[in-house]
Amino acid sequence: MVDINNTLEYNYKILSQERKKQKISQENAAAELTLSVTQINSLENNLEPGFITPHFKKIALKRYAKFLGVDFDKIIPLIPPEFSLDVVSKEKMSIAETEDDHFLNSLHKLTLKVSRRSVLLALIILGLVFIIFFIQPNKDTAPNSKIAITNVDNSKVAPIDDSIAIPISKNYIKDKNLEVVSKKEIQEIDKKSDISSTEFLCTIESASMDKIWSHANPEKPATYFHIVSLKKQSICTIDNQGILKQYDLVEGGKITHRGQAPFKIQLDSSISELYFQGWKVILKDNDNFIQLTPVDMAAELN
Repeated sequence: MVDINNTLEYNYKILSQERKKQKISQENAAAELTLSVTQINSLENNLEPGFITPHFKKIALKRYAKFLGVDFDKIIPLIPPEFSLDVVSKEKMSIAETEDDHFLNSLHKLTLKVSRRSVLLALIILGLVFIIFFIQPNKDTAPNSKIAITNVDNSKVAPIDDSIAIPISKNYIKDKNLEVVSKKEIQEIDKKSDISSTEFLCTIESASMDKIWSHANPEKPATYFHIVSLKKQSICTIDNQGILKQYDLVEGGKITHRGQAPFKIQLDSSISELYFQGWKVILKDNDNFIQLTPVDMAAELN
């Protein structure tokens, strides 16, 4: 929960204890959750750096708890005793008033629906009465119509036996374009859980960079970069103008992102191939936050 100073309060010691119990390093946890080591350390020690607002920190906290298999209710404490009963009662009264307003609105909408249906039903009944009494022809003045019946040779009409199954003709099958799907073409759903299905959280704006890359001999302009994803993943990037974009890539997916360098990128380095200015960027397992700096800027820094 958030205290008076807008700081997220929780039992942060449980996280580091459970991680050490499972013998997981901070680097591996950061790689699995696409977070930085600084952000993992901030979650385990309830530090301010690493997150813009307590809201984003709480989202990352839920993901970390789910990754470690810790009940989130054990991390976030209950309402502290210093909360007075008056505050709780006022909140309950506000909720009750909101529910009453919602009930009145629902009742009003239901009344309008019932009235509309009543009007529609009345119009239908009037229409049926008009058809019965005014449109129905007079039986006394109706001409006697005679139907000429010719002799029919019943011997030439073959009886139809409903019990006999009639085969479908080949022309019918051709016209209907019947398709037969083999069992192998039916996709089976894998019920196994995977940590990659965890909700992606883009923190590129506030995260510290794991790698700053540039090359002394560029062969391509610094206005774009390429990414090839070896597996399904989500990435996000922000350029020098502050334009933030997120991409959802499938296995084997490729993108070319254009903008103004330097670029900051958040990705899974273990399943990504990155190219900038005509060169392949060598990524290590924990290089999840990368900054691509053009050569002229790197020269100015030197």
